[in-house]
Amino acid sequence: MRFEYNFQAWIGRALRAQAGSAAVEFALVVPALLALFAGIVAFGIYLGASHNLKHIASEAARASIAGVSDQERAALARQRVAAALTEGAMFKPGTVMVTVGPNPQDASLFTVTLTFDAKSLGFSGLSGLIPLPPDLIQSTVSVRRGGL
Repeated sequence: MRFEYNFQAWIGRALRAQAGSAAVEFALVVPALLALFAGIVAFGIYLGASHNLKHIASEAARASIAGVSDQERAALARQRVAAALTEGAMFKPGTVMVTVGPNPQDASLFTVTLTFDAKSLGFSGLSGLIPLPPDLIQSTVSVRRGGL
């Protein structure tokens, strides 16, 4: 019994073969999909932090209405921010900068400004892979002065 190998037939079979093509396609598509999913997660976390910061600033501004003097309004607003930061899980106390006081453009308004550095959210390592929003998230809420 003699064994002969037909090289041309082998090349033809290899060119027509479909085995392994799904693995190659998967390997080509997965990096793009992972980058897309990482971007979705990063922007979701960022938008959640932005929304949460706006909510805390609004609560603090509403709490300041009960104050009679600017010092009392500022103390009430800072207390509400501190309470909201300990209740929530997104921000650690001390990572949010709080600025409260009368609005420089309109003396009848009291303004609460919260600033948060988004680098502490943990997705700054993705900056080489996907475009990221700015590092600082700032939320400003103004309310009409209440009290007497």
